[in-house]
Amino acid sequence: MILIKSLATPIVWVLLLLIAGLFLTRWPRGRRPFKVGWWLTLFGLVLLLAASIEPTESLLLYSLEHRYAVPAPETLATLDLVVVLGGGMYPTGGLRRYPDLGRESYPRFNRGVQYFKQSGAAKIAFCGGPPRPGAESEAEVMRAMAVALGVSEDRTVAEVASHNTMENAVNLAAILPKAQGRRIGLVTSATHMMRSVAVFERVFPQDTIVPIPVGFTYYPADSIAETLTPMVTHLDRVTIALHQWIGVVWYAVRY
Repeated sequence: MILIKSLATPIVWVLLLLIAGLFLTRWPRGRRPFKVGWWLTLFGLVLLLAASIEPTESLLLYSLEHRYAVPAPETLATLDLVVVLGGGMYPTGGLRRYPDLGRESYPRFNRGVQYFKQSGAAKIAFCGGPPRPGAESEAEVMRAMAVALGVSEDRTVAEVASHNTMENAVNLAAILPKAQGRRIGLVTSATHMMRSVAVFERVFPQDTIVPIPVGFTYYPADSIAETLTPMVTHLDRVTIALHQWIGVVWYAVRY
């Protein structure tokens, strides 16, 4: 799994290309290894540039996020259950006295609770295990935060053992009452929604999955300078989008 995740990181590709290129350019000029090394180095730099500019970011983000829109209030009113998927957290430890939700989790939690309150759902379920052994589970942290925001604890469900999208669905199915024909609102990041819908439709084939995407990040640049200037933020979002696309392919092959 670590290897699969590393393949979704452009900076790893760039480093491998640069290391291979620098090693091969130790050969004398004019020799074939030197030429191969020169081209590998150049390709690594071009790849880094391409992954650090806005057009690449926008293309990848749009390909994921345009597929689903936030449902209308009339659709929310028909839901029986709202499910909020975790996206990472910072557990208690070091200088941190209290656990905090990560940048992917907080929009999911915040909007998920908001949409639950607007919906006709009887319960809201939070999914996510501890980020490391002995730490708080993400689901329990989200449930405590929801209760603090006025959600009755008896209307919450916490799936506390999962560490990926498939485990979210499988573990949640194991603790929910057996039923058919439910309308389940699925809350997760817009970039993560395509893979999540496929997984939940597989695990809950007798129910209807209603996508509720949050945390949209696609936003085209307003100027030529912003479009062509390499930025770490573009590289970061390209990495997120590639992780999701590779995840879609990996899940299709594995499951």
